[in-house]
Parts: sequence; structure tokens; C-alpha cells
Amino acid sequence: MLLGIALALAPAAADAHPLGNFTINHYLGIVVRPDVVLLDYVVDMAEIPAFQERPAIEPDPARACRDLADGIRVRLDGRRLIATPTTDRLAFPPGQGGLDTLRLECGYRAELGTRASSPVLDVEDLNHADRIGWREIVARGEGTALGTTLPSESVTARLTAYPQSLVASPLDVRSGAARVMLPTRDALPIAIPAPDDAVGVLAALLLALGLGAFHALTPGHGKTVLAAYLVGTRGTRRQALFLALSVALSHTAGVLGLAVLTLAGSAVLAPERAYPYLSTASGALVVALGAWMVATRVRHAHAHRHAHEHERPTTALGWRSLAALGLAGGLVPSASALVLLLGAISLHRSELGLVLVLAFGVGMATVLVGVGQALVGARGLAERRLAEHGRFRAVVAAAPSLAAVTVLLLGLGMTAQSLAGLLG
Repeated sequence: MLLGIALALAPAAADAHPLGNFTINHYLGIVVRPDVVLLDYVVDMAEIPAFQERPAIEPDPARACRDLADGIRVRLDGRRLIATPTTDRLAFPPGQGGLDTLRLECGYRAELGTRASSPVLDVEDLNHADRIGWREIVARGEGTALGTTLPSESVTARLTAYPQSLVASPLDVRSGAARVMLPTRDALPIAIPAPDDAVGVLAALLLALGLGAFHALTPGHGKTVLAAYLVGTRGTRRQALFLALSVALSHTAGVLGLAVLTLAGSAVLAPERAYPYLSTASGALVVALGAWMVATRVRHAHAHRHAHEHERPTTALGWRSLAALGLAGGLVPSASALVLLLGAISLHRSELGLVLVLAFGVGMATVLVGVGQALVGARGLAERRLAEHGRFRAVVAAAPSLAAVTVLLLGLGMTAQSLAGLLG
């Protein structure tokens, strides 16, 4: 009671804590890196709790930080991470009535360890749960992209400047979650330039183009299926162009769709769980197209035996079927393109992120178009050379049938592998 009277009679020049003399305020800043989570924890005590807690905290601030670590719960996909104290700093800013306030800053480090490609990070602050005061949690990624509703910047500058408009209704955020998109082995770093950095934007676009081109050369994207189709159907250059563009467009659409899932908090389907479903759908499409090609070859072979047709039958697909094959080739999006988009969004550069993903798709399309055109040209050259030698004509005639079977077997393999991931 005497303490309360002293505070009430204190000179006006003394600055009282903006949230009141009884408050204990908390700030938790989270930085997520590919292998570690860094925690910046600040406890700001007003005059009365500072007076009460100072004798226990002042002799050993490091011990106080260790004690507070028990009340900070950090989990990755449900597995609790150990927050190890790394730094501590104690200060006593002057308060009202000749009393000091107390500011304790603690740094922690929590290793991620083994994790999925896009795990969920949950954080909860249980310290001083029964005390009134401001509670704030912010989160940002460094080398990662976060899908979260938590802000990336503190509105109080780490409890140093409380907004007057919010003092009457202080924040009370005690927990939060973030979907973490980690970089993959095929991801290349692209620094998101400032809005007024024209050279940086151009460099980022060129790098995104190169990343997409490089990604198109890696295994996947239906290049084997595309090759088998173009050989088996004696596809034209126009068809090769259409196929390549279909793969690139479906891949870009997949990246945007997964980004929406991630930013929505993945309440329906987590992004990493979507990949096996997308892969299964892609494999099923290839199986259907391969079965159609095989059936067509069987019908033509039967007609040839009865009608003694001498022209070479084809198994050419219609444009809709070509679009389906392109969809199958690009249905599973690159995690590196997704990280690129989410990284730009986390830095409030959504428009640039979209442009970079489109540039990534253009790079993919350029390579795939080149591959398709080369396949068509090489197939024609090989057929002409082999046809000049009688003993190889049977090989040329059998190539479409072999290619149809190859497409079917590839589709069955893709589907089986994807189902194993779903059921495993």
C-alpha cells in the first residue's frame, strides 16, 4: 500500500510505464532458417513487478533466461524442440516514483533436426500466464518461406514504443503457427530486390529463367513420356511445341495452387501431402493415354492383317489428349519455384513473386520446346537412315508399338510409386 501511495505522489516528470504499473509484457520474435529456429524473447516489467522480481533476476540473468525457456514451447510437426539459451541482457529503465522498470532480453536457438519438406512450426508462450500485459509474437523466414498469420514486424519495436492507439486494448497473442517451406536441393538462391532496384529486378528475372531451364533438365516433367509419345505417334513440330507449353503452364498453375494452400494454413490439405496425390493423378493420366495408344496399335495391326494395308498406321492423339499429356507432365510442381514465390510474398513483393514464377515457367518451356523439336528432328533422321537398310525397316515399323507400350509402362510405374507414398 505504501508503494502504491509513493507511485501516486511521484513527480509528474517521472515516466510511468505506458501500460500501467502492474503489467508484465512479452515479445517473442521468431526467425526460421533452414536448419534452426532463433528466438528473440523480451520481458518488459512495469514498476511493481520489477520491484518484486528484481532480487531474483539481477544476480543471474542467464539463469532467469534458462527458467523462462521452460515456458516457451516450440514444436515442429508436434515434436518439441529444445530452446537453448544463447544470449542474455538485463536493463533497468527508469520508471515512476523513483522505481525502475525491468527489461530482460533472452536469445534462444532450437535445432530443427529431421523434418518434412514443409513442416508446421507451433510456438506458445506460457510464461507469466496469470499476469496482465502486452503479448506479441512475430515470425519471419531467412532462407525459408513462411505461411502464417503472424506478422513479420513488431508494432512495438520489441516493446520499446507502444502504439497509443492500442494501449487501451493491448495485444494478447500467446501462440502461433507457421507452415515452413524449406529450400530443396534443386533450389537456387534468388535475392528479392527492392522495389526501386531495376537492375536487381532484371537480375532476379534472368536468374528465375535460368533456374526454370535448369529445373527442366532434371529428371521428371514427363520428358521420357514426351519422348516416347513423339516417337510413337510420329508427332509433328507443332505437337511438340504444344506439349512443351502445356507442361510449363500446368507446372506454373500447380505452383500457384500450392502457394494458395500454404498461405491458407493448409486446413484442408497440407502442401507436402498434396504431392503424392498430384503424382498419382499424373501417373493415372499417363496410364490412360498409354492404354489408348496400345489399343490403337492393336486395332491397326488387326486391320493390317486383314486388309493388307501397307501404309504406316499412327496413334496420333487429338489436341485434348495432348493437353492431358501436358498436364500429366507438369502436374507436380517444383518445390524450389514454390519457395521462390512464398519468399517474395513474405517480403510483401507478391507481384514480383508471381512474375518470377512466370519467368521460371518460361525457362522450363524454352528447354522443353527445344527438347521436343530435337526429338522430332532426330526421329525423322533416324527413320530415313534406318529405312535405307532393309534389315532395319522392321525396327522402324515396330517403333510406334514399342513407344506405346513404353508410355503405358511408365504410367504404371509412376502410379505405383505414388500410391506407395500415399499408403506408406
